[in-house]
Amino acid sequence: MTNKQPNKLLWLVSGAAGIAALMFFTLWMGFAQQSVVEVRVAGLEGDDDKVCYFTDPDFELRWIHSVEKQWWEEQYQRMDDELLLTTTYFEAFGAGTPSTEKLAPVQKPGYLGYQIDEKLPNLNWVVSRLTKGEINYGGHRFLIHQWVPDYSEVVIMPKTYGLIDRLEKDLCHELPSDGSQ
Repeated sequence: MTNKQPNKLLWLVSGAAGIAALMFFTLWMGFAQQSVVEVRVAGLEGDDDKVCYFTDPDFELRWIHSVEKQWWEEQYQRMDDELLLTTTYFEAFGAGTPSTEKLAPVQKPGYLGYQIDEKLPNLNWVVSRLTKGEINYGGHRFLIHQWVPDYSEVVIMPKTYGLIDRLEKDLCHELPSDGSQ
């Protein structure tokens, strides 16, 4: 009979420790926050917004300019609650293109780059299939012009997600770029 008491006590202590660890883990995961860049497109005609995110702090917007028909690129960094436009690169440009900024410290072959360093709370970007808009980050290329209807306004903003947010939303590079869900 004395042999069963230590086993029962061991089971009770182990069970209580397991439950406490599970509760701690659940609370920690519920409150753990992660900085992300959210990509949101307002739903049309009562549809839900399309939303995805990525965790890389550096990203690039790339599109074909509607007049020059050449690639333009903008490099960004997520900084807490702002985005920093660091550099722009143009294959060709014309009237109205900013050219008073310092040259970018790293020049890309076939492009002219400028150092910008402008902080923005978010980006509002209209994309279409004609301009072939894309977002590049962390070795991923997200063809946003194939994910949303033409002339959709895309809002790109820094956010902080908890575990529930991350489970409810998709990573952008895991979505089909053809617009299907």
